[in-house]
Amino acid sequence: MELISVLVDLRRVFQYFAGAALHPKRCLPAAAAFALALSCGVLADQSLNRVMVVVNDGVITEADLNREISLAEMELRSAGQTLPPRDVLASGLLEELIVDTLMLDVAARASIIATDREVAYALTTIARQNRLTLPQLEAAIVGAGVAIEDYETDLRKQLTIRKLIDRQIRRQVDVSDQEIDDYLAQNPQEDKPDDIEFDLAHILLKSPSGASESQISELRDRLEKIRQEVIGGLAFSEAARRYSDGTKASEGGMLGVRTAEQLPQLFLDAVAEVPPGGLSPVFQSSNGWHLLKVLGRKSQGETVVRQQEVRHILIRASALLPDEQLRARLERIRERIVAGEDFGAVARLQSEDANTRALGGNIGWLSPGELPGEFEQALDPLSVNEVSPVFQTTAGWHIAQITGEREKDVGNTLRRRQAERILSARKTEEAFEQWAQFLREEAFIRYRVRPGE
Repeated sequence: MELISVLVDLRRVFQYFAGAALHPKRCLPAAAAFALALSCGVLADQSLNRVMVVVNDGVITEADLNREISLAEMELRSAGQTLPPRDVLASGLLEELIVDTLMLDVAARASIIATDREVAYALTTIARQNRLTLPQLEAAIVGAGVAIEDYETDLRKQLTIRKLIDRQIRRQVDVSDQEIDDYLAQNPQEDKPDDIEFDLAHILLKSPSGASESQISELRDRLEKIRQEVIGGLAFSEAARRYSDGTKASEGGMLGVRTAEQLPQLFLDAVAEVPPGGLSPVFQSSNGWHLLKVLGRKSQGETVVRQQEVRHILIRASALLPDEQLRARLERIRERIVAGEDFGAVARLQSEDANTRALGGNIGWLSPGELPGEFEQALDPLSVNEVSPVFQTTAGWHIAQITGEREKDVGNTLRRRQAERILSARKTEEAFEQWAQFLREEAFIRYRVRPGE
């Protein structure tokens, strides 16, 4: 895998937990450690263990600083940026390590810590976004000379800091509609040629070299049957995993977002009249027979997606009860609903999601990507009004139901949401800097060794 792609993917993992990024380096110490290990094979020399700074009851060692320098240099190289002088870089990173130490002190006093479930979910997400299984991810970490226990400890620390910032700062940040309007007025959408983008999934049945007319015809008939299976309720992603010979089969056939210029004309012709959520006809190329699903379509000024109205029932994870007992409880609830009880009425009595319980479990109309990955995977094979099997997320155990589907132009909504994220990140950054300065002024900090000494 390419180093830069690892960095970009893993940065998204931490933005998912944090909601807004702060300093680029602060978003990714643990993830960057993994990327560095993959590229360099070793971390900083642990023999350099002089105490450089005493911070309250903790210390920062020379090994800690050298490790951060290596990570920062690797990120700068990956971004194609010029490396600053090492002494300048070291001084800045030492100050950031001091702030991290103070943050962890505050988190400990507030009993804030990333749970085992959150660490496990982060690891699963990192593995999935790098197209690895968990065992493959662990093998890569260990093979690079990093103990998996050390990696998980570092990951837990960074997630803990994210939770602390989320509680102390981000939840207090408010962005008004007027501020969003002002931002959009000051940053109008650029006038660009109308360039349609498609979010597509793909199934390919390859024609063998020298295939006869009857073999080619059989392949077409087979793909037509697969198409009917999808229409009948089989999830397209599952059909791709089962049947496709395409390079993206293991990923559910997801091609991702492509501009018209990036797609073959055959593909463009096949989806020209297909709405979001729809299937193309079966069509042929020199490579074989193809079937496409249009997940979304975007042109200048509009983004049309297939939305689903979703409701769920949640039984929250508990430190007092085992997962098996919680799952069994939800299985019994599901059986009652399948037998005829009203989903909404049961949700009002049984769901532990305080935000949706009074609404009968209704989450609302959702676009692709608005739910956690495990939740979307559980919804993927469902037809409207079908009750999902019991599934698990970091929040606990769920059952879900799709109650409606529609096509929606969410272009303006997305632009406003993006503006809100940008403004929220700015305000969060300002509040963080003020808070970090306050923590430093209140702390006992003593320098034992300065960088370069």
